[in-house]
Amino acid sequence: MDGPALERGAGASRACGRQLAAGGGEVSETLVLVNPTAGGGRAAGFWERVRPHAERLAPVRVVTPAGAEASRRAVLDAVESGCERVVAVGGDGTAHLAAGVLLGCKAPAMLGIVPAGTGSDLARPLAIPRDPVQALRRALLGPPVAIDAGRCDGERGGFFFVNIASAGVSGMVDETVNAVATRGRTTFLRCTLTALRRYRCVPVRVWADGEEWFAGPILLLAVANGTTFGKGMRVAPGAVLDDGLFDVVAVGEVSGLQLARRLPQLYFGRHLVAKPVRFRQACEVRLEPEAPLPPFDVDGETYPSGPVTFRVLPGALRVAGPLATATAER
Repeated sequence: MDGPALERGAGASRACGRQLAAGGGEVSETLVLVNPTAGGGRAAGFWERVRPHAERLAPVRVVTPAGAEASRRAVLDAVESGCERVVAVGGDGTAHLAAGVLLGCKAPAMLGIVPAGTGSDLARPLAIPRDPVQALRRALLGPPVAIDAGRCDGERGGFFFVNIASAGVSGMVDETVNAVATRGRTTFLRCTLTALRRYRCVPVRVWADGEEWFAGPILLLAVANGTTFGKGMRVAPGAVLDDGLFDVVAVGEVSGLQLARRLPQLYFGRHLVAKPVRFRQACEVRLEPEAPLPPFDVDGETYPSGPVTFRVLPGALRVAGPLATATAER
């Protein structure tokens, strides 16, 4: 796999690491990780439009990687050399990758997010501005805010997540979305309806904080740190990113047709009172499927499924918070 292509902001020094600000103090260079394939390939053009603003706001080093492994290497190299802020420009997968590196090496660096992907669901609970320039300002200049993260440990290894990890039909939705070459506003909805027609509920057992909580066929299990997945579906509408708890949502056996009729409830977060839905909060969730499941959906990325334990990591990730003078409009 090719290494990342490197660029530098026009106003930045050619030297790596810290640079002198206009007032004489030191300013740490920010790594900007741009995923040019995010948003169906639209993220590259998006970055070129906002790049002049970034170069005026802060010293930046831009990487446009050739793949996931090159992206991880670029982030790891940056934090090991003292980088204090990493900005992910792309979709939820880009933010997930950068956060995973920071969490894995327990780096004190802060994560900024500029949404430019198909779903960009993590931007919603973080209240990142919809305006690209305002989102960029927050990502580059916002103060650190500590939020929770999650860790999944299973037979095939471990991984981190920031927003939502889920099992069941959601992984089939991811596979369907990933097979679409050109994505638009309705891609997730169309792929969700396709997956609902194909999916067959799998029997599972679920423990929450050591107590058996669910047993039976399941359509969806969502272990939520954030509120939203699937491009706007508020599966855990009351989830809070810094309360030290997961919001756990289980949807039992229900036909795809019935669920399709209830999709509007899911988008508005009104599904928790429906009969096949169960909800609780927990710090730890154990899932044991009794038959093969589709891949897990983890922050919009697919991971191999199987028996797994989800654990909350309170305050483990620092993200760029709102600027005192910035508007909070979305």
